[in-house]
Amino acid sequence: MTEEDEKFDRIAAKCKETQRVNESKWHSEMCSNYGGFCKKEWVGLTEEDLKPICDEWRIVYGAWTHNFAREIEAKLKERNT
Repeated sequence: MTEEDEKFDRIAAKCKETQRVNESKWHSEMCSNYGGFCKKEWVGLTEEDLKPICDEWRIVYGAWTHNFAREIEAKLKERNT
């Protein structure tokens, strides 16, 4: 075990002790303190995200584009969770 690993373990143990009540806060702090190695919560695309993309690619936004985007999101979510 390296010195950095030991330091991480000490800090993690201390955080767990003091932040046990608020696990999400502990998770967030650990991620930001150690370069974001933690997985982030999945956030999907909104209609406001999809419409400009469709405009940029000159695709008429409608049911099929919405369904297509949701299928892509589902596949990405499957691979990244």
